[in-house]
Amino acid sequence: MRTNHFLNAALVGVLFLGLVAFGPASASAATMWNQQALLLAHIPLGGGQFFTSNYVFTATENATTINVKCFNDNGNRIGPLPGINIAFSAQSQLAQHTPTTLGVASDPLFSSGTGWCWASSPGAAFDFNVQATFGVTTDLTVGGVLNSSGASFIGTTTGLAETGNGNGGVPFWTTSGGAQHFLVLVNPLTAGGAVNLRLFDSGGVAQGTGTLARTLNARSLLALSVPSGFGLPTPPTTGSIRITGGGGDYLGWYLQVFPNGRAILAPVGLDADGTTLLPLAAAP
Repeated sequence: MRTNHFLNAALVGVLFLGLVAFGPASASAATMWNQQALLLAHIPLGGGQFFTSNYVFTATENATTINVKCFNDNGNRIGPLPGINIAFSAQSQLAQHTPTTLGVASDPLFSSGTGWCWASSPGAAFDFNVQATFGVTTDLTVGGVLNSSGASFIGTTTGLAETGNGNGGVPFWTTSGGAQHFLVLVNPLTAGGAVNLRLFDSGGVAQGTGTLARTLNARSLLALSVPSGFGLPTPPTTGSIRITGGGGDYLGWYLQVFPNGRAILAPVGLDADGTTLLPLAAAP
């Protein structure tokens, strides 16, 4: 929990330094599947402003109903226990939701302001698309962070449908010029697991004496500050991260914020030979 709260504090600190006019952010192509994990954020900044998330769901395959269940960063269920059902009557129809409409913003168990959600089409298992956008706004209505002229954006990413049980990683991180970087991993399963992380410099030289092992509790979220989380006395300023499964599956995102107002928010890359689609029976 301490690292997750550090992520929140660092984000708030960056925003209060006046770096709220974020420019375009990197985002991967959308992952369309019948079940996806979503990063969740809703952090009060004072003055009526929130660092919050907005989700656009699109029925890409057929009319369907999507069920969304959410968890805090400790793996506890938040919001309505049955989840929120999003019904689509036609293909290509879209619907937007926020932490408020998903029923988690007012949940006492969501006091940290960070977590994740599991969206699935449990009936016909039709595929759908998700765009998750993160930004600062006072407009907490549906689509407010997208439509309000006063909103400032950190970036846009997508839902993730595959988990890694082998290699994965972050292609680039840097602390040059005061950049801050965070790695966020989620274990969507009911059983706990582990991951092993290795930090490299830009020349491909491994840093430290071994891997950094981290436990991923069931349904939990883990945030790690990079490179300080690796405990190196003199870490490099630029490099990459390799993730290997240590007995569990994981999903992930990385957030890199630059003092010049740029940000990168993107999914962790997963090795195609080490990815698995979770069966519907494993869904929350």
